Amino acid sequence: MRKCLALFLLLSLPAYGGDLKNVVDRESLFLSSCSFSSTSCDTLLNIPWDKPSFQFWLSYYRNRWNRVKLLSQVNSFKLFYPIVKEIFRREGLPEDLSLLAIVESDGNPAAVSKAGAAGLWQLMPGTARKLGLKVNWLIDERFDLVKSTLAAAKYLKELHALFHRWDLAIAAYNAGPGTIKKRLERLGTDQFWDLTKLPDETLEYVPKFYAVLSVVKSSNVLNRSSEEKLVTVKVASRTTLSRVARALNVPYSVVRRFNRQFRRGIVPAGYYVYLPSRSIRNFKILKYAKNSKVYVYVPKRREKLTVIARRFGVSANFIKRLNSLRYNVAFKGQPLVIVKLGEKREDGNS
Repeated sequence: MRKCLALFLLLSLPAYGGDLKNVVDRESLFLSSCSFSSTSCDTLLNIPWDKPSFQFWLSYYRNRWNRVKLLSQVNSFKLFYPIVKEIFRREGLPEDLSLLAIVESDGNPAAVSKAGAAGLWQLMPGTARKLGLKVNWLIDERFDLVKSTLAAAKYLKELHALFHRWDLAIAAYNAGPGTIKKRLERLGTDQFWDLTKLPDETLEYVPKFYAVLSVVKSSNVLNRSSEEKLVTVKVASRTTLSRVARALNVPYSVVRRFNRQFRRGIVPAGYYVYLPSRSIRNFKILKYAKNSKVYVYVPKRREKLTVIARRFGVSANFIKRLNSLRYNVAFKGQPLVIVKLGEKREDGNS
C-alpha cells in the first residue's frame, strides 16, 4: 500500500510551476521513511521536488522507454550495489550517493568515455592517481570495483568538506571543485540552484541524479532479492587471469570482462578478482564462495598439500577434494582454489 501511494504521488506531481510547497513537504516526509535497507533516515539526500530542472528529468524518466532503459541499468548495477553501498556506509557517506554511478557510467565498472574517463566512477587518470589509484601499463585500478569506489568515496567526502552541501559536492564531482568555487564566489551565493554559466552537462548533472534517485527509490528495484552475487577471490600468488579462470572453471571472457583492471592479464599477488556467481561452473567451489574467503594459489614449484594447507590454515584433504586432485602434491603452475570455511567472504578492501 505504501509503495502504491508513493508511486501515485510521484506520477501525480505536476511537471512545472504551481504551488508545490505542500506537495514537496508531504512527499519529502513520506520518502524520508523509505530507504534501500534498514538504514536510518538521516543518511538520505533531500530530493529537490520544487526545482524545474529536476521536474524536467523526472518527466524524462516517466517516458516508458527511458524508464525501462534506466531500470535495466539499475538491474545490472544490483550485482555491484551491495559492495558499493557497504563502502559508502562505512565511509560515512549517504548510501543514496551509490546511484551516482548510474549517472556516471550507467552502473558499468568497465565503462570508458571518449574523454578517457574510466570505470564505475569515470575517473580521469590524473584524478585517479591523486586519489591513490594505480594507473600504469600493468594495472588500471579505475576498473577495480572496490578500490575505485573507495577513491570516489574519498573524493566525495573531500568535496563535501569543501562546500558543505551534497548538491554542490555532486556538481564539483562533475565539473571540478575549482569551477564550482569560482562561480559561487562570482555570484555571491552558496546554493547550487543559483549557479549560472556552468557547462550544460554540470547544470543537468545534479537534477538528473536526483531524478534517477527518486525513480529508483519508487521502483524498489534494489530491494528485490536476487540469488546472483559478486564473488570476490583473492589471488595469493602472482598469476594470470587465464589460470584464475581455469581454477574456478569460468569462461576466460567473463573473467576478463569483470576484471579490466589487469591490463595485461597478469594478476599480482594480493589483488582481488571479481566474478558473478552464475559464471562459476565449479559447483563444489560455488557452494562455499558466496559466504567464505576464497583464494587462488599457484605454486612456483612442486609442493605438498600439507605445506599449502598449513600456510592457509585449512585442511589438506579439503584442498584435495575441492580441486579434484589425484595426488597429495600440487605441481608448479597448477592453480588451486583455497576456501577458508567459517571466515566471512572479503569485499576486496581488507
